[in-house]
Formats: sequence, C-alpha cells, structure tokens
Amino acid sequence: MAGRAPVSRDESGGMFDLRGASRSPAASMGPRALRTSSLIMESARTVFLRRGYHGTSIDDIAEEAGVSRASFYTYFPSKRDLLLEIGRRTAAAMVECNDEIERLATRGDDQVVYDIVRAYLAMLDEHGAFLVVWGQATFEDPKLARAGMRTRLATARRFGTILAGLAGVELDAGDDPARCGMALLVMIDRYWSYWRVNDFPFDEEQVVRTLGDVIAAYVASMKQA
Repeated sequence: MAGRAPVSRDESGGMFDLRGASRSPAASMGPRALRTSSLIMESARTVFLRRGYHGTSIDDIAEEAGVSRASFYTYFPSKRDLLLEIGRRTAAAMVECNDEIERLATRGDDQVVYDIVRAYLAMLDEHGAFLVVWGQATFEDPKLARAGMRTRLATARRFGTILAGLAGVELDAGDDPARCGMALLVMIDRYWSYWRVNDFPFDEEQVVRTLGDVIAAYVASMKQA
C-alpha cells in the first residue's frame, strides 16, 4: 500500500497553535531587547529543569537571568505566556530537526541511524527542557495538553515515515507511523533526560551507539516484516 507523505513544515509547525502573549519595550525590539528576551527564555529552560514548571516562580527566572521582576514583565505577561513562547520555538526546532533527519536518511548507509540520533540529541540539548516540563505544565490545562499532543503526534508521524523510507518499505494505510515514531522518540527523550538532567555516567558516543542500535534494530525489523 502507498506510504504516507511526510508532514510538511507548515503542517507540523502549525500543530502548536497556541501563542503566548509577549511584550516589547518599544514598537519593535532592538538587538539589546532581543538579547534580554532570549536570555529570559534560556534562563527559564534552565530553572524549569532544576525546579519543574510548578516549582518555578517568576522571581526564580528573573534571578537566573540577572534581571529584575519588572524587567521580566516588560517582555512576558506571565509564566504561562513565557512557556508558550518557548513551546512555539521548540515546535519550530523539532520541524527543523526532522528536516535534517530526512536529509540524513537519503544516505541509506549503515551509520545513518547514529547520525540521526546525534541530530535529535543536539535538538534536545537546546530544547529538551521544554519537553521535560511540558507534562507538568499541562496538568489541569487542557489547551496546553491538546497543543502539545498535536505537535508531538505530527513530529512522531514524520519521524516514523522517515524511518519507513530508510527501511525501504511502504507503510500500511491502516497503521499510523506516529505509533512507532512516538515510541522511539519518547525513548530518546527519556534517555536524554536521565543522562543530561540526572548526570548518568555515560559519554555521548556511548549514548549515541546505544540509541542508534535500537533504531537500527527497528529499521531492520521493518525490512524483514
């Protein structure tokens, strides 16, 4: 049966359809304001990893960023709005990561799965904090939960489709590639979290080889099915 077409950039990126409110100290932000806004978001990622979403206050984020509480509110009306802006950027980064993975997959050699893992881990090193805290933030917030689910399903669907192409198989029309794509991405996400956040004693090459071996086995099983 015919395989599913890869999810386009616009479709995947648009799955995260909530946008947080942001503020600007002027009609348009100059370089200094953009740096401050980015610093607040990067600091939020750091503190979210350390304290969790609900355990993090605006004062915690402002202190990490080295700005005042008033400066935080200059750029973001609330912690939730800040989270949504980080989420929007993370969704875009996940699309770009799948773009890179799709380019890598065209090689079709035995080592490509390990480069795919490296590409995904690099994305997590920059944006994984958002994925870690998202489940906490969605508690009793159905809009956040739905937006996150759509984004993750779109990403997993495209990832599963790419791996099917790498295996050279056509996808069964009744089997959503997100089913296996999600299982593999969640595995990598959790492994990354234990490794980076809990400081598990593995070096990067060991992590890449371990996760790559799992994906290689999955691709091989698709070829044999």
